[in-house]
Amino acid sequence: MSAHTLAPPIDRSTQTEWTRARLLRFLLLVAVPPLILLLTACGEGGGSDDDDHADDSPQVGASEEGGDPVVHLDSAALAVSGVVVGTPELVSAGFLPVTGSITYDQNRVSHIGPKTQGRVVELTAEVGSRVRRGQVLAHLESPEVGATRADLHEAEALLEIAQENYDREERLEAQGISSRRELLDAEAELRRVQARLASAQERLRVLGADLHDEGGHFDVSAPYDGIVVERHAGRGEVVDPADQLFTVADLSRLWIELDIYERNLSRVRRDQPVGVTTVAWPGRVFPGRIVYVADIVDPDRRTVRARVEVENTDGALKPGMFATARIDVADGAPVIAVPRDAVQTVEGATVVWVPGADADEFVARAVTMGAELPGGLVEIVSGLTADQPLVVHGAFTLKSELAEGEFGGHGH
Repeated sequence: MSAHTLAPPIDRSTQTEWTRARLLRFLLLVAVPPLILLLTACGEGGGSDDDDHADDSPQVGASEEGGDPVVHLDSAALAVSGVVVGTPELVSAGFLPVTGSITYDQNRVSHIGPKTQGRVVELTAEVGSRVRRGQVLAHLESPEVGATRADLHEAEALLEIAQENYDREERLEAQGISSRRELLDAEAELRRVQARLASAQERLRVLGADLHDEGGHFDVSAPYDGIVVERHAGRGEVVDPADQLFTVADLSRLWIELDIYERNLSRVRRDQPVGVTTVAWPGRVFPGRIVYVADIVDPDRRTVRARVEVENTDGALKPGMFATARIDVADGAPVIAVPRDAVQTVEGATVVWVPGADADEFVARAVTMGAELPGGLVEIVSGLTADQPLVVHGAFTLKSELAEGEFGGHGH
């Protein structure tokens, strides 16, 4: 009888585990990769709630045509924005509004410096000091002044000797003791010493030094009544004629430099009355008169410079102020005007907002602003036509939306 070795029977629980392992392997190799691809595609499709919310937000960007800033408002945002679209106004007045700046009367401002190299010993005037003509602003010492003053003293001593010698020769010549030639020689020496003395005195005068001072001392003084508006000197500092130590200006009369556009040049002439206003003094008009109209046109700005003289006895006007002027004219030609709030500053440019190609689009259009007009209006010199629709109310809202889009993440 032959013996056979039989394999032990497979346990039922072992068979079940083996079946589960095969099923898991099938899922990993076949079913899971397509599922991963499906989930990835859904993520890239932007179907999240955040994306839906972004689509409802105001959109900002750049115009495809000119690169101007653009804001998009959907119907819901537009309804609550307060944006109102209108058209410019044509304002006709008996004056020409122009802008300009206040500056010194160049005939009444002086940049003061030493007439020779020297060292500042003492300063006697501060910025803002009111000074009188001839008032000392600073004391200085100079080797050149000292040497010139030494020449002066020497010439004075020699003059005394030469005068005595001449007087003596004159007496001797009258007594017949001295010859006429000796008298003429004494007279010539006297004249040379007198010329030397006069030369030293003139050099001291040119250097601004007093004849009666001693050593190298000399002063810097105010040329006329005025106010010290600048000081560029320090005690102990060595300065020379190229340095400007003080600027003294008489501010009782000032100039207003106006820019007249070429198209308005025929309406402007000398002696026209002008009313000047400033932001610093609202409601106050400073009367003036045009005293000069330039003979050349600025090739870049296409403007002509006109100058107005204005009395400023109370010191209300300050050089550097921005000014608006109204030139009295006879024709009263109309100008394009918009509400002041319709003009905004975007990216450093003066703009108004105009409707874009789409109903929800607003474009920032660069313009050149002119003078302030009555009724809260402002003149638009260029960049806008009389029939161009624009945002007359709510322009600041659009500017805010643009800023939010650029810095808040809505920009495209």
